[in-house]
Amino acid sequence: MLRWLQKKVIEWARPSSIEADALYRQLTKIARRPKLYQQYGIADSFDGRFDCLSLLVALVAWRLMRVNDGKGTPRAQELIDTMFADMDLSLHEIGVSENKVGKKVKIMAAAFMGRLKTYSTALDANDKTQLTKALRRNLYRDGMSDKAAALAKQVLSHAAACDKMDDKAILAGDLPQILAKWGAGDG
Repeated sequence: MLRWLQKKVIEWARPSSIEADALYRQLTKIARRPKLYQQYGIADSFDGRFDCLSLLVALVAWRLMRVNDGKGTPRAQELIDTMFADMDLSLHEIGVSENKVGKKVKIMAAAFMGRLKTYSTALDANDKTQLTKALRRNLYRDGMSDKAAALAKQVLSHAAACDKMDDKAILAGDLPQILAKWGAGDG
């Protein structure tokens, strides 16, 4: 039954490129690392994992949208589409009823797009204060975590590494080494 459902979700989802799928798989691996949650005091819950994955996808989408020849924006959209096809499947897997999945995905997508806009604005300005506020509001759910500033610093460091990366490499689905190590103990 689950394989049938996975096949249907893939069929219903917008087609994704191999590169966007590879990027998404790398980001989900990072977002599942327990050390990431421990190091930054992020709740290891469904919401915490969604928020952490959203941060990572937003960071890479931000970089993709900065590709000079315009090829990055469609790839960023493919990455986001891949994420929400996976969210749809995940909600089905945890037993959310069919008639509620669409509504939940729509709410998650709206939340993600708000985060993408807020994070992108902070990243464009290289503004640690603005990013810290956004992380407190979104990732820590208005909690006054003392780790939000440290996470903002780390995100800005990763954004700088992504920004230095060759456009062709990021379009090909490569992540800079610093981001690939995030939450693994180094970075």
